[in-house]
Amino acid sequence: MGRWLERKPNWLKNESYTGSADLKRKNAGRPENTDGDYAVKFIPLRCPRCGSKKIRWYVSHPPIRYHRCKECGHNFKSIEEQG
Repeated sequence: MGRWLERKPNWLKNESYTGSADLKRKNAGRPENTDGDYAVKFIPLRCPRCGSKKIRWYVSHPPIRYHRCKECGHNFKSIEEQG
């Protein structure tokens, strides 16, 4: 995945550039971070039978996802939290 590039004012060095207050106000397309909890919570899954972290999901019907352990072959499901 590529880096997020910031749009700098007058990046083309255009002499007739007048500037735009809208670009500064919009923060170049990024959402404004006003909340202290600005992240996606990720909890690594483990196989309930053997405790291995080597699992793959094979079917996803949100909010339910079905997984298979690569170590023991046990099938199980996880439910995504809303919130």
